[in-house]
Amino acid sequence: IREGNRIVWLFRPKYSAAARRTPKTVSRDEGIVIEGDESDTAEVAGFVTNMPGQSKANENKQFTGKRIDLDFKNADIHDILRLLSDVGGVNVITADNVGGSVTIKMRGVPWDQALDVILQAKGLGMMRRGNLLRVAPLGTLEKEREAAIARIKQREQLAPLETRLIPVSYATATTLQGKIKELLSSRGTVSVDVRTNTLIVRDIIDSLDDAEALVRTLDTQTPQVLVESRIVEATSQYVRDVGIQWGGDISMGTSTGNPTGLAFPYNMGIAGGATDGQAPTAGLSPLGGVSPNYAVNLPAAVGTGAGGSLGLSMGSVGGNVNLNVRLSAAEASGAIRIVSSPRILTLDNHPASITQGTSIPFSQVSAQGVQTAFQQAALTLNVTPHVTADGAVAMDVNVSRNEPDFTRVSARGDPTILNRQAQTNLLVDDGHTAVIGGIFTRSTGRNVAQVPFFGDIPILGILFQKRSMRDERGELLIFLTPRIVNRAESLGT
Repeated sequence: IREGNRIVWLFRPKYSAAARRTPKTVSRDEGIVIEGDESDTAEVAGFVTNMPGQSKANENKQFTGKRIDLDFKNADIHDILRLLSDVGGVNVITADNVGGSVTIKMRGVPWDQALDVILQAKGLGMMRRGNLLRVAPLGTLEKEREAAIARIKQREQLAPLETRLIPVSYATATTLQGKIKELLSSRGTVSVDVRTNTLIVRDIIDSLDDAEALVRTLDTQTPQVLVESRIVEATSQYVRDVGIQWGGDISMGTSTGNPTGLAFPYNMGIAGGATDGQAPTAGLSPLGGVSPNYAVNLPAAVGTGAGGSLGLSMGSVGGNVNLNVRLSAAEASGAIRIVSSPRILTLDNHPASITQGTSIPFSQVSAQGVQTAFQQAALTLNVTPHVTADGAVAMDVNVSRNEPDFTRVSARGDPTILNRQAQTNLLVDDGHTAVIGGIFTRSTGRNVAQVPFFGDIPILGILFQKRSMRDERGELLIFLTPRIVNRAESLGT
């Protein structure tokens, strides 16, 4: 193209993608053309009659004409038809063999219903074209209708055949082949080119146009659905442990300067039972370098980084009376929130699955010995979506979360598997979120360890008790959100 002093070169591909996907006529036969009345099809479609025995069909007819009153006795049918023609504003033509008299009395009846009843009573039918009604005996109209059908079939048999290539973009051509075959005439054929996913249709032009229109209607993008699942786990834990240790010793003898003065017992000592040196001593300063002798040894679970303790030691000058007391307490609380969000994209009515996890080894004992097997601990989402005509999404969903629990193990040390699963069918609007399930658990416990009898004494019994309390709560919620990715292309909205 020359533009002033410039020459612009335009390069176009010889074969474009759009051209390959457009229906194309590749051959046409000459055929035999028959000149005739082009209104044969209209005659077949416009043939309206009240055949005897069609009372059920007549009950479903809708009459909307002006309501009139009729009262005639032995009136000529031509006069009645002319009257109804004037009332309804239509033109009526009667055949030569239409005749007879009519006796009728009606009140407040639509004029078209009156005409329908009169024609049925006289064995007549009518054919309507626009504002023109042609009235003739049923036999005459039936013969004309059959003749028109015969002429149409004859033209179809002698009409030229064309071969048209109809490409299929989104559907499978083999699935549309059977539907196209139902639209073809007796001379038509349809085959499929699997490589290009193209329908090869050979028939008369009218049938080819119908087949092409059907393919354009059915060959649309399949909706794609993005399904997002959010699994929210929240756990809270509260633990309190309070314990006490106390004891001491009393000794009477020459070493302490306070013998009993008796021959027996000359020396005497009373001490707590924990004399093996294994009792906890944190927070105490034992007198005389002797480990505390605890009469009550119920400590709390106190370790490094957890809880605290308070110790008290008292003793006499001579060391003959010693008292050791140790209070220990621990309290822990915490909250954990875990959010898992698996997502999967799939086509309408196609199942999809996504899994993330690990394999946990565990031991199996058999006749061959101990073998190692594996158990899946994974987060899995299985879903089959279906997009409805109004744009909602129906889903068959199975969501599961399995994880190892190392706090509960078998005799061989293998962890147990915690299973959480929800399976359901639901209907959700595009882009909306639904809660498909929830699990709430609460575990509480209270434990009291005490010295028999002494622990039951009111108030003073606290000195002989260890108390622990536990409160654990867990909550699991599963959310689902479907989104149609190609809504405009697949649904036309």
